[in-house]
Amino acid sequence: MSYTRQYLEKGREIIDVVASQESKIQEVAQLFADSILKGRLVHLFGSGHSRIMVEEMWPRYGSFPGFNPIVELSLSFHNLVIGSNGQRQAMFLENVPGFAPKILRNFDITAEDTALIISSSGCNVVPIEMAEELQKRKVKVVALVSSKHLEGSTSKRADGKKLIDFADYVLDT
Repeated sequence: MSYTRQYLEKGREIIDVVASQESKIQEVAQLFADSILKGRLVHLFGSGHSRIMVEEMWPRYGSFPGFNPIVELSLSFHNLVIGSNGQRQAMFLENVPGFAPKILRNFDITAEDTALIISSSGCNVVPIEMAEELQKRKVKVVALVSSKHLEGSTSKRADGKKLIDFADYVLDT
């Protein structure tokens, strides 16, 4: 099979995974719409490369209002690989316990808000704690993970919990 054909087949497999979740996606979309219609926000968070998906939801011309990207540059500044603010530092920081509550103290969050936490592995400390902290505030949390990556990864939290342990809904990429 050619590389092009392999790529297309893999793409079809991913589309099938998404299609199998249609009713859950609609339920989550309604949850988010309800927050926005109440004048509240859907908070978005992802560290590392998961921030890229947060950027795509960033309110700008032609996008939908109501989405609030929580972007912590120290966790997702991919400009440098080595040196000050390099990739190694970001990878270290996304596993520092207690960092998520420090990030959230800068935001007005209520139980009428909802949240989308994006993490391919669902195993880094800060995204897990972000979901945990939001649930403590009675916010409904949606986790967007790769189930295959999650299953094959070990949590970096001391208690072994993963992002899905603090999610009201789980969507698989």
